[in-house]
Amino acid sequence: MWPFIDDDAGYLEWLAAHPEQFVVNTARKPHPNYLILHRATCTFITGSPTRGTRWTGEYVKYCGGLSELQSWALTEVGGNLQPCGHCLH
Repeated sequence: MWPFIDDDAGYLEWLAAHPEQFVVNTARKPHPNYLILHRATCTFITGSPTRGTRWTGEYVKYCGGLSELQSWALTEVGGNLQPCGHCLH
């Protein structure tokens, strides 16, 4: 699992290299009520940020395989991943 905090360049490189993986979008301090799971190719978390100018500032990204992200969410944050309504509906 790769966390991206204040590292947009690294995050975008990771996305390009791992299109089959997943991304959790969460608050800077991960909260169990906001753990949104996306496919790495989801248009909501790629391209140009819709709010602001950064991907990994106010909100941060945890990237990796589905099972490791699910485990992290449950054991480290105490919550369950919420699927993106756009790419995982």
